[in-house]
Amino acid sequence: MYSLVTEYIRQRIFVPEEALQEAFTYCTLRHFRKGDYVLREGEYCRFIGFLNAGLIVSTFVGGNGKDVVCNFFFEDQFFTHVESLNHPHSSTRSFIAVENCDALMLDKEDLSKIFAIHPAFETLFNRLILEDLQRMLVYEQEKRTQTVEERYLYIQKIRPDLLERAPLKIIAGYLGVEPPSLSRLRKRLVKR
Repeated sequence: MYSLVTEYIRQRIFVPEEALQEAFTYCTLRHFRKGDYVLREGEYCRFIGFLNAGLIVSTFVGGNGKDVVCNFFFEDQFFTHVESLNHPHSSTRSFIAVENCDALMLDKEDLSKIFAIHPAFETLFNRLILEDLQRMLVYEQEKRTQTVEERYLYIQKIRPDLLERAPLKIIAGYLGVEPPSLSRLRKRLVKR
C-alpha cells in the first residue's frame, strides 16, 4: 500500500524510516470507481492525495458552459486543489476518476503534524506545489503556442498510454476541441 509513495518520497528527500512510518499513520486508503468524483467543483478540498493506481482528470467549466480538461493525474503522483491549500476557498475544479483508482489520502488539517515529524516533509510539500504549478504553466503555454495537432502528437510521444486509457471526449476536452474534430484529426494522422 505504501511502496509506491515511499519510492516517490525517497527519490526527492531523505527522511528516516521511522518518520516515514509515523507520517503514514495519518493517511487513509480510498477506492474510487470509474466516474466517481474525488472532488466536485464548489466543494472545499480537504485532502492531498497520492494515486497508487488509476487515472484522475481535473476539469473546470469553461465560459461556454462545457467541461475543460486541464490536468491528468497518473499513478505515482500527488494531487490536490492547490488554490485552496492556504485559504478556505471552494474548489474551482472537479477531480474525476477516469478509471478505478486507489489513492492514499491525507487530510490537509494534518499537514502541520506531518511537518512536525521531520522537516524534510515540508521540503517535499514545497516541491509538490512547485511541480503542480509547473504542470499548470505548461498546460497554459501549450494552449497558447501549439496547434491541436502538435499537442496531440506531444501526448502521443510522452504519454501514449493516456490515449488508450482516457475516452475520446476527455482527450478532446484537454485539447480544446469537440470529439468529432479529434476523430478527424486522428484519421488524418493515421493516413500519413
